Amino acid sequence: MLKRRKKQLSEHGNTSPRLAELVPDPDLADPVQLAFISDLHLFSSRCHIERHEATIRRAIEASNVCVWGGDLFDFCWSRLGDGDVSRNAAIEWLEAWRAEFPDKVFIYLNGNHDAQASFRQSLREWALPYQQESDPPSVSDPGGLGSDSTEAAARVRLRLQPGAVHVDWDAVRLADLLMVHGDVIEGGGHAAGLAHYRNRWAHESDKSPANLKNGFYDAAVSARLHLAAAGVAHRRRSTCLRLLHWARQQPTWLHHDVQRVVFGHTHRCLRGVHVAGIDFYNGGAAVKHVKFEPVVLSVSGGV
Repeated sequence: MLKRRKKQLSEHGNTSPRLAELVPDPDLADPVQLAFISDLHLFSSRCHIERHEATIRRAIEASNVCVWGGDLFDFCWSRLGDGDVSRNAAIEWLEAWRAEFPDKVFIYLNGNHDAQASFRQSLREWALPYQQESDPPSVSDPGGLGSDSTEAAARVRLRLQPGAVHVDWDAVRLADLLMVHGDVIEGGGHAAGLAHYRNRWAHESDKSPANLKNGFYDAAVSARLHLAAAGVAHRRRSTCLRLLHWARQQPTWLHHDVQRVVFGHTHRCLRGVHVAGIDFYNGGAAVKHVKFEPVVLSVSGGV
């Protein structure tokens, strides 16, 4: 039993978070216009994507950079079928947006519903042709220690070049803005706990013992009980403070002088809520009875 649990945690991310700093290319406009879109929960019965597709398109059209902020897809409760079918459909969906907007930069952050190892591998294979060879080199950051490491962390830098695609990240920073799915606050706020939390959604629809739970959850959504549950589990000030606590356990370069945080996960819209000197944003979720509005912000290239 213990060996199986260790294997599951290894497969689903029992490592330090994948963090990166975004560096605008000279060919990119300054300030950068950035869209953060998360929590679509595509393929699940509770998703209302048909009501929001035009909103998503407007947000991407208004931006140079589109950050897919996690939980775009819901593999464990997918109505499409087994894992390969759903993963292929997910990649096709992402590629359709990239092909429609080939000069935009697309970034994919891991969420708890779509961080399964197989999908992350599919993401990397999809993004490979659009990787840029001119990314700035990583540099050591001896002043910043990760939450599960006592070693100096690498400061990974990704260039925001038109047409670039960067995937499989847990949090990224651009100037004064930090972007993260938000589930990093779960599991005690450390990497092993987050891996354990994400593992709850690592199963696939055709093999899942959770289909009955899925039916119960659909019923709760229809009755709008999920709104009350989200309000209790993710109170605004408490959630923002927990995100700040997590960020400050990461390498210094990720959180130093950050003024704004954009996140998903909680399904509660926030429009610049000011907590502890930081402005917090959340676009809600594209599920029944929940407000959804992508976050679009202007970000100057200089910190």
